This record gives sequence, C-alpha cells and structure tokens, in this order.
Amino acid sequence: MKLKGSTVIVTGASSGIGRETARAFARAGSNVVLASRNKVALQGLAKELKPLPGRALVVPTDVTDREAVKAMVERAVKEFGSIEVLVNNAGLGLNAPIAEGSLENIRHVFEVNLFGAIHCIQAVVPHLKERRRGTIVNVSSVVGRLATPYNGAYSATKAGLTALTDSLRLELERYGIKVTAVYPGYTITGFQGNVLSEVETPAPSRLVRGVGPEAVAKTIVRAVRQGQREAYVSFSDAAAVMLKNVSPRLIDWGMRRLWLSGRHVEGVGER
Repeated sequence: MKLKGSTVIVTGASSGIGRETARAFARAGSNVVLASRNKVALQGLAKELKPLPGRALVVPTDVTDREAVKAMVERAVKEFGSIEVLVNNAGLGLNAPIAEGSLENIRHVFEVNLFGAIHCIQAVVPHLKERRRGTIVNVSSVVGRLATPYNGAYSATKAGLTALTDSLRLELERYGIKVTAVYPGYTITGFQGNVLSEVETPAPSRLVRGVGPEAVAKTIVRAVRQGQREAYVSFSDAAAVMLKNVSPRLIDWGMRRLWLSGRHVEGVGER
C-alpha cells in the first residue's frame, strides 16, 4: 500500500507505541490523525511532527465514547478527504488475579481495549467500503496468545482482538479492505503507568528481552505497506507462540520461572 498522501488514524497516539507509530507514518508522508484522551500530549506530538512530510490533526478522543469516535472519524474525513488506515492501538492494562479481581476494572479494560476498537472499526469501515480500499490494523499482543499470570483480563481483550481481526478480515475482503493483527511482545514503554494495578506484579526475568516502541511502529508500518495478515515484532515472540501450540506444559513451566520470580520494576509494560 502506498503511504505517501494517505490518511492514517492512530488511537492511543499520545505515548508509547501509538506515538512512535504516528511518527513513523508521518515520516512516510502520511497524514496522521492523532487520537487519545491526552490533548496536551497530542499537541506536543503534532508540534514535533511539523517538519515531517505528513500533516497532523489532533482530535482528543475517548475510544469508549462511541459518539466521540464517530465525530473524530468525520473530522478526519472533512480535513483530509479520505481515510486509508486505522491503527487500533489504544489500550489499558490490568494487573489483577482473575478469581479476586475487581469486576469494575475488568469491564473497563474490555471497554477500552475491545469495545474501543469496535467503535473505531464501525465508524471507519463505511468510508473504507465507499472507496473499496484501506487497511485496519489491530494492535493485539503476544499475551493474547500466551497469557501471563495476573494479566488474564488484559490478555482476554487481546485474544478477543485476534478473533475479531480474523472474522473481520473475511467479512471485508470482498471490499478490498485488508485487516492485520500485530503482536508486540515485551515492549519497553511507559505503559505500566497506564495500568490498573490491584496486585504488585514482579518484573519478568532478565532472560526476557524487551524492545522499544520504535520497533513495534516499524512492524506496523511494514505490515500496512506489505498487506500482511499478521505480524510479530521479533522472532522470539513468534517462536514462543508456536512453542505453546506444540508443548503448552513447557510454556507453563517457563511462565513460572520467568514471570513468578524477580523484582517489580515500574515503567516497563507488556503490550
């Protein structure tokens, strides 16, 4: 897909993966619609993007608000004339045991991570169908296929995104619309500061190597350019998912070793 001159909506654009993804598309010459609840951060990002080829539009948006999402999409169309790419990246984490976790927190994480993506999809798809082209990228997570302890609700939302992506791909294929799932693994961002924490979770073992959000952004852009069905950020992430399919007990053993020991570290997040 040609990126120069295209219009790309990035949700969760105020920080981390979303911020770097918006920057990567702007460098490629795309017009970027910056959406998140943090207006100040979005304005700061838009200022940074000014020297780049693409134009930036700031639209503060809460993806859990269906009407706000519709308004954001309509504004994007009015400003740029069309939408070519939607990157569903907005996400909220939750550290909580499944059996004792707050139902209110669990519902909220589902509202942001899953229903927020659905709101964006339903608002954008009519425009993509009209032009019979475009790409929807759902930023899932390796933990959607390889759930970690005390991360079950978050993992469930990401697994839901995977199922949603697979179904949507088949539904929209005849309209020339591509649907891609991207699976970041352990990503070093400030995501942990955006996590609802009911329990203190240990950092993973030092054997688990993280990547920066720039690597995830590069993967997203490449997936859109090449029309990929799905994309992993690192070979080790893809290998771990494959290994679970072959030997789930071995993965369980590894989870105990890597995730149920170690010291808690702030500022490192799983996407």
